[in-house]
Amino acid sequence: MVLAVRSYGLNVGYEVEEGLLWVIDGLSMEVGVGESYCLVGESGCGKSTIGNAIAGLLPPYAVTDGVLELMGVRAIEGRLRRFDGLRGRVVVRIPQDPAASLNPFLTVGEQLVDVLRAHLGQLTEDEARRRVEYLLNLVKLPTEVAEAYPHQLSGGMKQRVAIALALAPSPKVVVADEPTSALDAYLKFSIARLLKTLRSALGLTLIFITHDISLARYVCDRVAVIYAGRVVEEARIGDIVEGALHPYTKLLLRAVPRRLSSERLADIPGAPPPPGRYPPGCRFRPRCPIASEECTKDPEADEVGEGHRVYCWRWRLR
Repeated sequence: MVLAVRSYGLNVGYEVEEGLLWVIDGLSMEVGVGESYCLVGESGCGKSTIGNAIAGLLPPYAVTDGVLELMGVRAIEGRLRRFDGLRGRVVVRIPQDPAASLNPFLTVGEQLVDVLRAHLGQLTEDEARRRVEYLLNLVKLPTEVAEAYPHQLSGGMKQRVAIALALAPSPKVVVADEPTSALDAYLKFSIARLLKTLRSALGLTLIFITHDISLARYVCDRVAVIYAGRVVEEARIGDIVEGALHPYTKLLLRAVPRRLSSERLADIPGAPPPPGRYPPGCRFRPRCPIASEECTKDPEADEVGEGHRVYCWRWRLR
């Protein structure tokens, strides 16, 4: 079976004065065609770096190791990265800040036409107009938005335009990097609902990056909880929400705001380690309420159910 995204032993690092810092370490994941897969964790845990690796948007000074495949095509192999013919056509990214990704000097329609022609070749005026109207309709925007400049749009409308731009070349895999982080609660779920609908209607594979498990629960089929550059727990979203096993996952769930309130039930003690400067053994150990001496060793994966993996020595302590 061809998987939409497959990685094994994937490492991503950056050269700094003191040497090479591996920010992502030994990432192995499999995402099926048409699946919605979430990467969840705090800021600085490596979610966006994973998303950029999948989308082919790592900076030139990044260093890779291991393997990443997209739709059966090897895009990363060791230090080689080959995204020609994949970036844009097979995989795209929806940015976190749509305002920064839109050209303030071009109308929405002009930007959509530029993307269409870059990926689909020359289009007649009539073909371009029909395609722009189709894309705006797809993201639930009126056709008049084609004549607007980005500064004339609300935050939610800008995000919908960014989604339309991402979908213009008809990709198969969409990486949505915290696409709702700059929006209020109502608009967050409005954009999440749109992405969920588009994924189903277009048969997309969606990699959804968020720190909000409540959004992941709404959007995703499966979730990988990321901490300090590693997966600490992976399962179907229902299994995570109803039966989280890793201490970090449990604390993330307890930190979700109460319904109809911004009050948090509990804060996770301490702070994540700086990217690439991770403690030995279990990386959550310095913050973990149940850590013991054995946690100084790297935890191995425990298969605790169908598709449910947890990396923790002490997960059986409920």
